[in-house]
Amino acid sequence: MDTDLQNALAFYQPAPEGWFSGLSRKMEAAGEWIWQTIQGDFNEEQTTGQIVTGTLISMIPLVDQICDIRDLVANCKKIKEEENNTGYWVALVLTLIGLFPTLGSLVKGSMKVLLLSGRKTFMRATQNQTLITKSLDGSIALLNKFLDLPAVRGTLKTLKIHNAYHYLEKQVRALRGALSVSKLLKAFDDVLAATRSMLDKVVSWGPESLRRPVTELWDVLQFVRRKADEMLGKALQPVNDYLERLANRLRIEGDNLYRGKVGVNHHVLGGERAAQELEMLKRDKPDWVDKGVKRQYSALRKLSESQERKIEQGWPDIRYVENSRAPLNGKFNTFDDSMKATEIPPGEKLYRVVDPSSGDNSICWMREQEFQALKSKSEWRRRFAVWKSWNENGEYVIYTVPPGKSLKVWEGRASTQLKRGAEEYSLEGGGMQIVVDPNDLKKEFTGKRMKTGWGYLDVDNDPAAVYLGLPRLENKHNWYEKKDK
Repeated sequence: MDTDLQNALAFYQPAPEGWFSGLSRKMEAAGEWIWQTIQGDFNEEQTTGQIVTGTLISMIPLVDQICDIRDLVANCKKIKEEENNTGYWVALVLTLIGLFPTLGSLVKGSMKVLLLSGRKTFMRATQNQTLITKSLDGSIALLNKFLDLPAVRGTLKTLKIHNAYHYLEKQVRALRGALSVSKLLKAFDDVLAATRSMLDKVVSWGPESLRRPVTELWDVLQFVRRKADEMLGKALQPVNDYLERLANRLRIEGDNLYRGKVGVNHHVLGGERAAQELEMLKRDKPDWVDKGVKRQYSALRKLSESQERKIEQGWPDIRYVENSRAPLNGKFNTFDDSMKATEIPPGEKLYRVVDPSSGDNSICWMREQEFQALKSKSEWRRRFAVWKSWNENGEYVIYTVPPGKSLKVWEGRASTQLKRGAEEYSLEGGGMQIVVDPNDLKKEFTGKRMKTGWGYLDVDNDPAAVYLGLPRLENKHNWYEKKDK
């Protein structure tokens, strides 16, 4: 075995005992060593330090190749268990993206760190939006550790990359735009050829007992390669969606760089956020909330027969269905009695206010004239009756109804919302809101996120500073207001 291969294998695991025996046993042990190394999989128990250091090591030639082979083997074994599971094929695509030869070593290393959490998520038996969002959090946490390594900092300095997040955002978007089945198959074939070379060494050097398992593994790899012509195309859309979300997240991290000390980026869920909001209402008395004021716009309590008929005619099902988890279930009570079924013609734009961690694709939107009339986040919260514990703010997206047929929606005044558990506090409502079925929206017609100009936070010392991953301010200066405006 040549020295380079020996050193590369040693990065993954120590040589077997037979390596230190006589010459004939040493050659046999070399085959075993290669075989054991390429059987590695996505170790769920790795520490953050092990992951980022391993990624740095994997940027070394030959070590990098072994890493690619290990990832391919792990992906293909999983696919063989359930060949039509799109999530497993998405994980394979995320692996193959990191093998594109056009990527420099810095970008390749960064991409492997960024995509690792996504690969693990899609390799699970089930995936959902919560897990995918959590994987994005994990990706950024790993990237931060990776970028903090002295060797990586030195590379960034040499390349004069002052904002690694914005730089990587551009790389992710470029990759997303260049993705195709043919390029993925080329990467697959290249790593497959390298795998065949390694397996040949196992057969040549290793004991007779390894010949059968090597043949079985190669059969698995060939089976997946034959299926890849059909299945990689099906995986491209969820991959593109994931890369778009990753690019948006990198942009936000890059935008926040100038803010100095960044807080921990985690989602404060459920009762804790609602409790924090109530404390904030009592302490800061924001101008968008009323206390002791009667409802201005009473919630719609029951659908009329004509509204029921509209649902049967194709409008979003906004009825209340017990135990349903559908996003629209019972949401008619966010309207007052002005709610009506309407159609948005092709070419018209709808607007949605979002925060850095919320999805673009949701139920609540508004027409362009409604959005343009808003002067502040306070006005938005008051008129559209949006509690902080439901949604933060700071950014917006535009959806353009695509050519073809109109978009069926519900439209009407937002009903007054009372604070659960403290109903003396209320949000007035009255803004003309639109509710859509998210399944009726097409990702490619959603524009790039933009800043509202309102800032991200509602009050000084806003607890959402932690929730959004924004700085915890050490003074009372509204720097975020000045920056956004």
